[in-house]
Amino acid sequence: MELWLTLALLAGGVALAAFGRWQEARPRELGEVPLVPTTALLAIGILAALVAAAHLVTLATGVPFAGRIKP
Repeated sequence: MELWLTLALLAGGVALAAFGRWQEARPRELGEVPLVPTTALLAIGILAALVAAAHLVTLATGVPFAGRIKP
């Protein structure tokens, strides 16, 4: 993945998480149910931002992620 695509995914994840949080904090009438589950939007946004941030670190350092397994 290229740098611009990683940055776009990071920005999209943060925007999705912010939108989910904004929708969750919005006051509603009693009995009114949101069409889209805001908790799921928040979780997907945070997960996308976390993955993009980890990939951004590997792009910046030049060292690919190897995990815990050492050869």
